[in-house]
Amino acid sequence: MSAARLLQALTDGEVRFVVVGGLAAVAQGAPFVTFDVDVVHERSVENVRRLLGVLSGIGAVYVRDPGSPPIAPREDLLLGEGHHVLTTLHGRLDVLGRIEGGRGYDDLLPSTVESRVGDAAVRLLSIETILEIKRASPRPKDRAIVPLLEAVIRRRPS
Repeated sequence: MSAARLLQALTDGEVRFVVVGGLAAVAQGAPFVTFDVDVVHERSVENVRRLLGVLSGIGAVYVRDPGSPPIAPREDLLLGEGHHVLTTLHGRLDVLGRIEGGRGYDDLLPSTVESRVGDAAVRLLSIETILEIKRASPRPKDRAIVPLLEAVIRRRPS
């Protein structure tokens, strides 16, 4: 997977999005491995059309059972609140309309930090907000990284 290439394609395409999940935590110092890029996109018609242009250019299709015909993302689906699990030329990309607590792009912006991943200037969900989400999660895999995220925050200079 090339997270940097995925994010560069999105920024080059002027897509408005926030990086959430594992990559956002890793970019802020969390020492674990992630195998996909999770983003929450702004769900305006203009932004979704830009997103579709980028997704087409990187060969994005929905992850499906082996042998199933590929299905490309569509505008009507990306305008919704759903979770779109895609495979691309650069690796897996999860495009989310909302995350835990029903939070969409506009809700998340105040809880982001600016950063660079490769050459791409992006907005990352803050590690404090990621921690809050993981603490509230009922999923064992999310709860398991809570101590790790707490340690990253404690190690930060004041």
